[in-house]
Parts: sequence; structure tokens; C-alpha cells
Amino acid sequence: MKRLIVTDSTADLPQNIIDELNNILVIPVNIILDGKILKDRVDITIEDFYNRFDDFDTISTSAISYEEFALTYLKLTQKYEEIIFIHCSSHLSKTYENVLNVHNDFKHKHNCRIEVIDSKQCGMGLGFSVIEAATSMQKEESFDEILKKIEHIAGNISTYIAIPTLKYLKKSNRISGMKALFASALGIKPVLGMEDGKLAVKTKLLGKQKNLLLSLMDTLVKDIGTDSITIAISHAKDKIYIPSLVSIFNSTFKCRKIHVTYFGPSISINTGPETMGVTFYKHI
Repeated sequence: MKRLIVTDSTADLPQNIIDELNNILVIPVNIILDGKILKDRVDITIEDFYNRFDDFDTISTSAISYEEFALTYLKLTQKYEEIIFIHCSSHLSKTYENVLNVHNDFKHKHNCRIEVIDSKQCGMGLGFSVIEAATSMQKEESFDEILKKIEHIAGNISTYIAIPTLKYLKKSNRISGMKALFASALGIKPVLGMEDGKLAVKTKLLGKQKNLLLSLMDTLVKDIGTDSITIAISHAKDKIYIPSLVSIFNSTFKCRKIHVTYFGPSISINTGPETMGVTFYKHI
């Protein structure tokens, strides 16, 4: 049986995982750089995006269009017998809505079994569901079993995104200039996470610690406790702290696996090129 997991590039999946599993199709979202539309990680690499980050006057992203999805959908449903589409939170992107509309319009024109899922996540919160689903497909688990696993993981995912400067939140109009000035004066650094499919402030950090994830350790220890976890460390331009963080997380927590990956443009255009974060799910 030919089966496939489809997602979008906001999943921030490491390329080695995509290559290893070999049953994931990642459709690139659009990055708009000074008015020029580029395909995420196709027309521009993530490394080049961060190296040139401050050269652009305007940066934004746009969802994969209905028309783009329709062409892909029709081709895939002629080739595969089962497909699960797992996409970025519908609160953050219209991608899920566009996929669902395509499916509803064309579902009677093929015999492929389809499920379209709103992950209510972005970044590796979405990525973990994709990895688990693709791994389960490789093990030849049933379609319904895979859907149950995706739902279970989604209920156990936590994300902490540490933002060292409010400059980019202010630039993207996610925070007012007065609030940004006030918070910067107090040395306040927000930590974002996903709540009901939306980005929300989970906690705040104080002080001048450059490695913000180390400042979060007390919070992470309380949240994770003694549970076994799979965790992802996500970075933007700065990778200098990654080796030490991998070592610290391995010695502090019961990590089954640690992934290291880039934050994609969908998050970093709002939080900046120095953003770092962790996403994990508990094996409970």
C-alpha cells in the first residue's frame, strides 16, 4: 500500500529526518522579502535567509494557496492509497483552511483515503506529529492507529520560545512601541508558547543571560519532571550554544531523542534572528 504524510515547511523538520523516513512531502510556504515571493527552503536556504535577515526592509510569509494545493492534491491522490495532511495551526496560517477546501472540493474524484489535520502547532510542535505519523506508517500501523497517535502527541506537546529582544515584535506590530520600550528598560524578555493554536506569553525572563534557554531551566524542570521526553532545540542564526544545551538536556532529563533544527521564517520574522526555543512531548 502506498501511503504518505504531507505537511508544510512551517514544521521546521530537519532534512536528515525527511531523508531518513522517506514518506514525508513538505510543501514550502511563501516568504515575501521586500516584495519578492520565494519558496521557503527551495528558492532560498534557511542559512541565507538568516545571514541576510537585517538586509530586508520588509519580511512576511503567506500561506500555500488553494490553487497550489489543488494541483498537488490531484497528483497525489492518483498515486497514493492513504494520505494524512498535517498542517500549521489554522490560527496562524490559512494553509490548513486551503487544504481542507481543496479536499472537500475534490474528495469524490478519487479513491484515496484522506485525513486533513489542524495540528494547532507551528515549528517542531507540528514537526513532532509529522515524524510520529511517518514513523508509524513505516511500521505499517493502521490509518486509524496513526490518527490516534497524532491526537495523543498533540495533547502532550509544550513549546518555549525565548526572545532576546523586543525589536522584531515591535517591528511586526505584535507589540506596541511604548510596551517594547518599557519592557526593554526593565530587562524583560518574553517567552512564547502555543495555547489553543495561538502564540501566547508563557512566562518572562529577567536579566542579561545570553543563553536564554539556560535561564529557563527551572521552568523546564518543573514542567518536565521525571517524565521521559523527546525534545527539539530550535535556533535561528545563532548556533553557538547548541552543543552545551544538548549536553545539559541529556544530563538533566530523560531524553529519548534530541533534535536540533532551525526556526523557520514563520516564527522568526516576528521574534528575530537570535530566537531560541525548545519543544518537547512527554511519553505518557
